[in-house]
Amino acid sequence: MNFNRKIYLALFISFLGLTSYAQDVRLTVGTGVSSYYGDLIRENSALLKQTSPAFSFGATYDIQSQLRARLNVSLMSVKGDDKLSKDANLRARNLNFKTNIWEVALMGEYDFLDRESYNIVPYVFTGIGVYHFNPYTNDSIAGKVFLHDVGTEGQYLGLPGYPKPYSRTQIDIPFGFGIRYEVSESVSLALEMNYRFLFTDYLDDVSTKYVNPTSLFYSSSYYTANSNYYADLAARLGFKAEDPKNQITYPRGNPNKNDRYYSIQITATFKLENFSLFGLGSSPFGGGGYNSSRHYTY
Repeated sequence: MNFNRKIYLALFISFLGLTSYAQDVRLTVGTGVSSYYGDLIRENSALLKQTSPAFSFGATYDIQSQLRARLNVSLMSVKGDDKLSKDANLRARNLNFKTNIWEVALMGEYDFLDRESYNIVPYVFTGIGVYHFNPYTNDSIAGKVFLHDVGTEGQYLGLPGYPKPYSRTQIDIPFGFGIRYEVSESVSLALEMNYRFLFTDYLDDVSTKYVNPTSLFYSSSYYTANSNYYADLAARLGFKAEDPKNQITYPRGNPNKNDRYYSIQITATFKLENFSLFGLGSSPFGGGGYNSSRHYTY
């Protein structure tokens, strides 16, 4: 069983566990936009121009009236293109990428106000997530190319001074905040921002330096075993500036700063009431959750 299947199996088991205590569970769905900040987006103006659709679904379990556990699945994409930058050097570098992201996160969510007394509630959340990405670009000759397999920064050379291939499934730290409107005891709407701290600089496949094309064609069995197909792609896609001087005067990336991505979404939450999956319905905290008597304060 591969790593991704293990994640989905753990997610399914967790969902079954949550719905076993349905009186304390709320289901959530969300939609909005996502973007990233890294070597191909270094300006706020470019960031706003390069958003993509984002979707999420999941469940929360009420531990207390203002504290809950949250299981969240996010499906989104991010992209970056030097052509949209105000910096002439970045435009000359001429790099671009896109990637779809699948993320599963387990978090804690805390309300600053008691939702049983207030119908407008600010909240924060954080936790740990696992996400998968696979950056690609569109090449005029080869079409859609997944950059991880190309090794645009010499990842497959096996030589000192060059990076190793990066993992496309990694851990992140989500952190966010939002404001929720309690429509009723069972339904709520919210606007939230979810920001992810990453432990890689390769979300966009750009991090360190340009590679000498000669090294790509003659120094690695990985490239020569593929009839130099990947070597040709790495040489062409790793350095796309029309003016060769830009290879020297402007770096390909900044390895000292990891990439980040975020999403802004409108979410809807629905409380499960009078429902028990497979006949299970008792809460591990006793009493089937806390009783509520709503007295809203505006």
